[in-house]
Amino acid sequence: MSKMVGLSRNLKMTWLNKAVELLSENLPEAEYKNRLNEYLSFEIKSAINVRKTREILMHIWYYDNTFVTSLRSEALALIQKDSDNALLCHWCLLLAEYPVFVDICSLIGKLSEFENEIILAQIKQKIFDEWGERATLYHSIDKIIATMKNIGVLHTEKAGRYKIIWHDVTKPEAISFLISTIICLENKGYCTLRELSEKNYMFPFRYQIKREMFLTDENFTITNVAGELIVSLKKTSK
Repeated sequence: MSKMVGLSRNLKMTWLNKAVELLSENLPEAEYKNRLNEYLSFEIKSAINVRKTREILMHIWYYDNTFVTSLRSEALALIQKDSDNALLCHWCLLLAEYPVFVDICSLIGKLSEFENEIILAQIKQKIFDEWGERATLYHSIDKIIATMKNIGVLHTEKAGRYKIIWHDVTKPEAISFLISTIICLENKGYCTLRELSEKNYMFPFRYQIKREMFLTDENFTITNVAGELIVSLKKTSK
């Protein structure tokens, strides 16, 4: 059975931030939809594309989903504390909601270890090898790359070629959330310290994970197995 793509529209940072802003009003679903529709309609003229974009935003920030919801409350608290955390939070929830986003990010992160440029044709071919060559996937890859440009993690060198815009993550609470996301995505309840530092799907973020942080961060438990530090979540939500 083929995997669902789902992420069929490009997103903008302002749209993602609006989806978060509306949460503060505790709107019922119908009113939340109406408010997003109204906001998106200023920039998107097609009613169909407004609906598709709105649904993606709501899957990230509104609809109940056991996996995404476990991270959402922490992400919301981080943004409310400091809007500079918004990019990381949107990124992590996109990873949690859309497997195709994980795979494309993983590929870009891996390629960036060996190449200075990210070539769109190369990404498409490798993703097609993994997912199968489908029209919906071809469309989705273009939209995901456009989203990455819109939110400031890629910039165009020339047609079909991109470079990464790196973002430093230094605040302990942001690094803690990043770690929680990785452990949830790996779906095994724990990661080694080395694994937490090497996940390619976090490619635009530069961060350091130090052993000392786990001594004071009550979100995690740590154990030492054969000389390797194992990090696991104490709980799945706050």
